[in-house]
Amino acid sequence: MPEPAGPSSGPLTAGALTLWPERRALEWHGEPLELTSTEFNLLEVLVRQPGRVVSKQEFSQQALGRPLARYDRGIDVHLSSIRHKLGLDAEGRSPIQTVRGIGYQLIRD
Repeated sequence: MPEPAGPSSGPLTAGALTLWPERRALEWHGEPLELTSTEFNLLEVLVRQPGRVVSKQEFSQQALGRPLARYDRGIDVHLSSIRHKLGLDAEGRSPIQTVRGIGYQLIRD
């Protein structure tokens, strides 16, 4: 269960990601990274649960505030955009991995 974001919650970190929910700011390897509001919400869900597989239903509820609609590919499109912005690690992997048939997870460094 994600912890509530509040003014005193401070930054969240997961590997090279540092995220400030209250400021809606993000750094990747110490550099600011611009995300859309939806991308930020989705990435925040992953950063709060690094290594845990998050289903699209959970993303829809926690990041978008609505139930997942049938055939909705929006989450996949936004996560693809986030992957593009983050790039690949030295081994050629994205920090966001797909777990087929289950969801997505943020790989811990």
